[in-house]
Amino acid sequence: MSTVAGKLVFICVGCIWLLGAPRTHATAVVTDAVVTDQVISQTAQTQNNVAVTFGQVFKRGDVPRGATLAATFHGQPVTLQVDAKATHPDGSLRHAVLTVMLPSLPGKATLPLVLSTQLPAQPARTATVQAGSASLAQLLATSYDAKVSFDVDGKTYRADARALLQAASTAHACKPWDRQCSRWLSGSLASEWVVNGLVTAADGTPNPNLRIYFAVRVYTGVRPGTVGDVRTDIMVENTSAFAPQAQPQYTATLTSGSANYTSPALTQYAYTRWHKLLWWNNVQPQVYLRQNTQYIQASKAVSRYMALIPDEKFLAVLRQSCAPLDHCDQTKKMGNTGAQAAIGPLPRWASVYILDPDVRAYRWMLANTDALGAYSIHYRDQQTGWPVSLEKHPNVTIVNWVGATQAARQHGAKSARYKADLLSGCTNNAVVLHCTKKWYGTGNPYTWDNAHQPSESYVPYMVTGDYYYMSELAFGASHNNLWSNETYRDFSHGLIDRSHTQVRGKAWVLREMADAAFLLPDDYPLKNEFNTQVENALKDWNARYTNNPKANALGIMDDGTIYSLSGGQRNGMAPWQHNFLTWSAGHAAELGFTGAAEFRNWLAKFEIGLMTDSLNNPAEGYCWLQASAYSIRVKDASGHWLPTYSAVYAATFPRLTGLACNSPAMLAAVGRLSKKPRRAGEMSGYPHSPTGFTANFQIGVAAAADSSLPKAKAAWDIFQSRSVKPATRHGYNNYPNFAILPRSAQP
Repeated sequence: MSTVAGKLVFICVGCIWLLGAPRTHATAVVTDAVVTDQVISQTAQTQNNVAVTFGQVFKRGDVPRGATLAATFHGQPVTLQVDAKATHPDGSLRHAVLTVMLPSLPGKATLPLVLSTQLPAQPARTATVQAGSASLAQLLATSYDAKVSFDVDGKTYRADARALLQAASTAHACKPWDRQCSRWLSGSLASEWVVNGLVTAADGTPNPNLRIYFAVRVYTGVRPGTVGDVRTDIMVENTSAFAPQAQPQYTATLTSGSANYTSPALTQYAYTRWHKLLWWNNVQPQVYLRQNTQYIQASKAVSRYMALIPDEKFLAVLRQSCAPLDHCDQTKKMGNTGAQAAIGPLPRWASVYILDPDVRAYRWMLANTDALGAYSIHYRDQQTGWPVSLEKHPNVTIVNWVGATQAARQHGAKSARYKADLLSGCTNNAVVLHCTKKWYGTGNPYTWDNAHQPSESYVPYMVTGDYYYMSELAFGASHNNLWSNETYRDFSHGLIDRSHTQVRGKAWVLREMADAAFLLPDDYPLKNEFNTQVENALKDWNARYTNNPKANALGIMDDGTIYSLSGGQRNGMAPWQHNFLTWSAGHAAELGFTGAAEFRNWLAKFEIGLMTDSLNNPAEGYCWLQASAYSIRVKDASGHWLPTYSAVYAATFPRLTGLACNSPAMLAAVGRLSKKPRRAGEMSGYPHSPTGFTANFQIGVAAAADSSLPKAKAAWDIFQSRSVKPATRHGYNNYPNFAILPRSAQP
């Protein structure tokens, strides 16, 4: 999957252009609308000159290279600014941060915002940046400021955006991805700068642990060149990767003019962060941009979901915000067994949003994404200013920290390399009580687990376009890299297979890496590295399995045998974990990664085989009712792979062999074994539950159905014929994590 160098691009009606296309003064050719979103007023009063900024993903080819974007609001042209962030390999626009200026928004109105492409009628000279945007000098000419104050151990530390912006302006440092001042948005409607610094005491002493990032977004005023509304996203970080760990305790006060926020008493563990939005003097547009999430699904950025509507009572009680460094609805200890709301292709809050982008679902999704800041997964390399890079730190590791520590104590070049990349362990103190040299730890009571991790900030960044969520996406990918054993991942190559033994861990790590590589801006400092690592991992998998004639014929991973069944040792596997990986490989294929479709097809043999093996042999073949069993036996007494799905069925369910699949005799036998009646067409594994093993199987067989392999469609059709599905009241409509359909299936 190749990348194209990203550009910031600025668009307004009648005069703006995109992706390096030449400017034309001739009449543009307007094509069909690309997508229609909805603008919803959140107040009863009419608002004038309303600026709205949001992220928008585009289908490949919908906004071709050389095309422009135009916007109409309620049928009338409106000014549009496009900050292009990512492009497809063909040069068409993949993701952008869009800003529109609405002249008037009636109270409580819901009105359409239509985005259309325009093709220039004839080429002309190269485009230049449009004048009229609010400049940093104009912002500093106002009284704007945003400040933070911390009381840490009886000493007050402060930081303010104005001083950091002034220093950056003096140094002419505000450029894309500059460490001191990064330019995030730039155009006629909105400019955004991101500056950072340590908090300091009155005597100039810095706190070595707390660094503040201010993302300052300035909207142009009614008169061109003037300053209108100003939004500041204030980010508080304790993220320095290679510094000694600390756990500052404090109360924070944040202000921007008359806007203010005071935090509860906080303990900020190492490698955590939180943020808060403040609008200068509390002047904030009361508006919500409701995305067309059907278009998002059609873009293949996310999977295709069933047509479901969440219950009103359910939406009415959703959490709408989260206190700093609180885990909210995330699982406190992710390694816990059982279903978790975060597990699935998307977590519950993001999948509900994709079903129905109601503002309450949107806020719930952002609240629980913010909660991930409380987990120790944010490792920033202060030498570069970005999340830790494996290319710069190939020996960094969490899981093999003890081995890396020992290597760093030796002599020679290898020791020096390990020492340079070694993370600091925690030290017992008044806050952290259980540190040990036997394993790596931070003392954080909220614990992360790669095999249970949620999709972190993929959809939130996609639809908000916010710098904070973009950086969360990058932190998540970086953490998945540096967590793993450095040797097993082949150091900087980022291989996933050997470095994550659980099949579900492989699945979710692949998803996180692919999502980051797909959606991060083209010119983001770690984008190419993440892309290369995903393709390295897929190439490795295809060499080990897809193109290896000695690989398991049933599509089962070498690391998949984690259960000991029928007196054997590690001779059983979990179909549901395999389902996760089949979906993840299919998702990577839909995102366009080279080799992903081939790997998905190798895996998909398994889902297809379990569902269709009994078609030709109803009494001896693997009966599809048991395809979603918790565990099945896949090796014989000598530790060799069983050769066929029929052999797997006979070894796992010997009392069912010889009974025709789904026959009364077979159902009666299953009922005796499970000690409860079994209906015709009822699959195993909590079929009523939206998080049961049958639901887990759905995402795997849906991905398999899109493989075009023999019997792929039949496998899906049989799955759809099952008689017991998640019930409406407690079903997929309010818990749609696994409610995924094949692209190829009929609506």
